[in-house]
Amino acid sequence: MRRLLFIFIVMSFFPNMASADTYTLYFSRHMEKTTDKTDPDLSLVGKQRAQVLAQVLKNSDIEAIFSTDYKRTQQTAEALAKQLGLSVETYPAKDFKGIVTSLKELKKNALIIGHSNTVPELLKAAGGSADKLGEEDFGDLFQVVVSGDSVVTNRLYIPVIQ
Repeated sequence: MRRLLFIFIVMSFFPNMASADTYTLYFSRHMEKTTDKTDPDLSLVGKQRAQVLAQVLKNSDIEAIFSTDYKRTQQTAEALAKQLGLSVETYPAKDFKGIVTSLKELKKNALIIGHSNTVPELLKAAGGSADKLGEEDFGDLFQVVVSGDSVVTNRLYIPVIQ
């Protein structure tokens, strides 16, 4: 009982101690695309999975959404952006350090949509870890929790619900 009272007193003097400089970044590859052409749209399955992603993240206090300038990444981000009333900010696909530096300065929960060859690099730049993603890997969602100098990476999966 004394220990609980002590914790309560400490937390009342330092209410923001636990949340100071803590934010969560969500990284995902775009969802399934239609063809192998240069700038394809999302396929029907990709659109469905993007909707599931939006449902999963709708209560995650996302304040910013970033995507490369390709249709498939923009379309993946759109479902959540519409739901939250946010715009999708565009970043250069190969500027890993630039976008991550911006995210670290922002210190807000954010969704970042990339590509199979960029998401692992983005994760590394953010201080997280990830395996390589293959051309057939869709639905992986990486949650990177940043709290001060500590970074924790969780790999989640977004299913297709048909």
